[in-house]
Amino acid sequence: MNPPHLTRPLAAAAALAAMPVRAEVTVLPPVPDAVGFAGAFAGVHGGQLIAGGGANFPDGTMPWDGGKKVWHERLFALDLKQSGATWQEAGKLPAPNGYGVSLTVPEGVLLIGGGDVKEHFREVKLMTYSNGTTAFRELAALPVPLAQMAGAVTGRRVHVCGGIEKPDATAASAGHWMFDLDAMDKGWQTLPPLPGPGRILATAAGIGGDFILTGGCSLAADAAGKPVRTYLRDAWKFSGGQWQRLADMPRASVAAASPAPVRGDALFVISGDDGKHVGSPKDHRGFTRGILRYDVSEDAWSSAGELDAPAPVTLPTAPWRDGFILFNGEVKPGVRTPQVLIFTPPES
Repeated sequence: MNPPHLTRPLAAAAALAAMPVRAEVTVLPPVPDAVGFAGAFAGVHGGQLIAGGGANFPDGTMPWDGGKKVWHERLFALDLKQSGATWQEAGKLPAPNGYGVSLTVPEGVLLIGGGDVKEHFREVKLMTYSNGTTAFRELAALPVPLAQMAGAVTGRRVHVCGGIEKPDATAASAGHWMFDLDAMDKGWQTLPPLPGPGRILATAAGIGGDFILTGGCSLAADAAGKPVRTYLRDAWKFSGGQWQRLADMPRASVAAASPAPVRGDALFVISGDDGKHVGSPKDHRGFTRGILRYDVSEDAWSSAGELDAPAPVTLPTAPWRDGFILFNGEVKPGVRTPQVLIFTPPES
């Protein structure tokens, strides 16, 4: 039986000749948690999807009603090679952690930074999974503690950019660091910072040897010293040791699935907070379901369809065969989802 199909083309009355290519989204079993998680870590090792951590409001009480946000350490494993497999408990992270970067590499899953309610972390670990056991190897720490940054792999090089050093920060970093998996003894190397505004919750991708960063939001302090967001549409490519500005996105996108799914020389920005529903969180109608496509060779953005499921933000992706797993996320302010999807980018 074919898994459920969860996309539909974006309709546009005046653009029938330019209808977006249909993208395939299929369903995996939901994670065995009634609420689900935002800012979790996820990756694939040995055909197993390993995911967990992140934060939620486990009793269902939202923060504006006095609810307490809780960071988690539980890990879950799903055998992707076995049809009909179910989630299994897979141990715990070394500590409750969320909103870092997780990247699938041949050696395992990189867990980079993150934080909890009190502090952000510098720690970087390689997570592996074998015979039902999760193990962690300590790698070189980040130069500074970071959470809500974006990261991606280009070849054997790991890039991280942006983020904030403390939970109450009112300015975001434009810092850019690289870790060479073939020269781990060198640690994290400082590269030229992003020329644009420092930002959190951007979307990153690696295409060939290029590192691409799009969207996110910058921060500034208001009169009361609280962080205020500015939603961003700019896009950048780091190639040959320098940054190049790319075409702006058609809309703002904050906390879209990251790293962005890639097919050929195109990347796909799935959902994201476009800033159109800023205001009372109780009245929020959910995040955009639109999928944007960026073609590097053309330096152009286009529509690539629309999710026919609750659109998540603040979620990790993990590559699997021709697709990319989308693990949980936030579908409205404070509201998580246990859904797990596979997005398969179109070939053209």
